[in-house]
Amino acid sequence: MAFVCGLILAFGGQYVYKEYIFQQPLNEILAENKLVDEFKVDNDTQIPVIKVKLANNHVSLMEAYQQLNQSVGQVMNKKPYELEFISNSDASLDQAFYESHYVIYQAQVAGNFPDVAAKVKQAAAKQGAEGKVFVDENNIYIQMYKPDGHYLNKVIPRQNTLNGVTLQGGGQIAKGN
Repeated sequence: MAFVCGLILAFGGQYVYKEYIFQQPLNEILAENKLVDEFKVDNDTQIPVIKVKLANNHVSLMEAYQQLNQSVGQVMNKKPYELEFISNSDASLDQAFYESHYVIYQAQVAGNFPDVAAKVKQAAAKQGAEGKVFVDENNIYIQMYKPDGHYLNKVIPRQNTLNGVTLQGGGQIAKGN
C-alpha cells in the first residue's frame, strides 16, 4: 500500500510540477505575445518542442526568435527545450531552400554568410519569392515568402566551440580581444 501511495505521489507531483510550473506560464507568455498567432507545446519528446506560427511573416525571423527564446527561456529556466517555427511552405519554396541548403550548411563551418544571403535571395527570386538571411552568434535564420501567402522559416544552429568548431568572428572570439 505504501508503494502504491508513493507512486501516486511521485507521478502526481510530476504532473503538478509540469502543468503548473511550466505549461501554464508558458501558455500565458506565448498567448500574450503579439508576434505569435498559434503555438503548440509538444511534451511527448525527450526535450519539449515549442512550435510557433508567427502572426506576421514579414517580421524579422531573427528578432522574433530572440524575443520568443528569451521569454520561453525565463519560464523554462534551465530546462532544455527546442523552439521551432511553423511554415506554410509550398513546392517552390521547398525547392528554393533545397537549392540553397549546401551553401547554408557550409556557412555553419566556414562563415561565408554573404554567399548564403546571395544564394537564398537568388533561389527565392527564381521561385517568385523574397528571401532573407539573418545571422547572429547562435543561428542562421532563413526566411522566404511569396505574395500568395506561402512562407518558409528555418532556424539553423551555427557550429559553436562546444562542438569543437570555433565561431567565425564575433561572439566568444570577440569577447577575448
